[in-house]
Amino acid sequence: MKKFLFFLLFIVFFLCGFAQKTDSLPAKTQAIALSVSTPQPRLNETFEVEIDISHVKAYIFRSIRDKVQETDMMGHPDDWKLSMNVYASKKGLNEVGPLIFNLDDTRYTTNKVVYEVVDPLPDTDRGLWFRQVRTSEHSFCIIIDQRIPADTKTTQTSENSISYTTEAENDKYVKVKRTYSIKGVSSLKSNTSTSYNSVVVKGAEKKFLSCFSIYYFTIEDPDAKIKITKDLFENIPPDHKFQDIIIQ
Repeated sequence: MKKFLFFLLFIVFFLCGFAQKTDSLPAKTQAIALSVSTPQPRLNETFEVEIDISHVKAYIFRSIRDKVQETDMMGHPDDWKLSMNVYASKKGLNEVGPLIFNLDDTRYTTNKVVYEVVDPLPDTDRGLWFRQVRTSEHSFCIIIDQRIPADTKTTQTSENSISYTTEAENDKYVKVKRTYSIKGVSSLKSNTSTSYNSVVVKGAEKKFLSCFSIYYFTIEDPDAKIKITKDLFENIPPDHKFQDIIIQ
């Protein structure tokens, strides 16, 4: 975290130091990508706004390329992004961008991102929710929210010491099968995160394991009849009444 904050501050001061004067126009323009971690955050949730800084990073290190020898090894994908946590405070369609800044003789411009904030989950420590979001004419994503009840466990670690841990009923959260196949569709990427949270239910605090997964897909055949069925997933609880998801 400290390393990231240092690099972020370095970027900010670097951009400020090389920003063009308002009465001069950059000779070149460069598009860089702006994105969000989910196209449909829930109200009061936190999500990320990310910007691809690979071009900026390359510019910063351009001056030392004749003094050091580069390796062929690529950095971690996260090394090429700057992110900021954003609070989903307003229901409905929201937008961020485009962001524009000048660096030396280049003007950098991002795209505009539109996202929709929807209702929060109900006050419960157990549940499973599926939704599909159309991200473009030829792409969509499946978002899975799941809550698994959890309890605080105490363990006697020594004669005078006790440790407290939070454990869920199980850690078998719902996910897409690795060997799935959807006619006319290809997978793009996915992301899963888990964390322990709590909610007040009828005046009592209930802890739970929160599981969030998002799967992105590309529609290869625009004429295909695409339907997501229960067979695509694993670990769906036996008592869950799954409804088929019709994409088109």
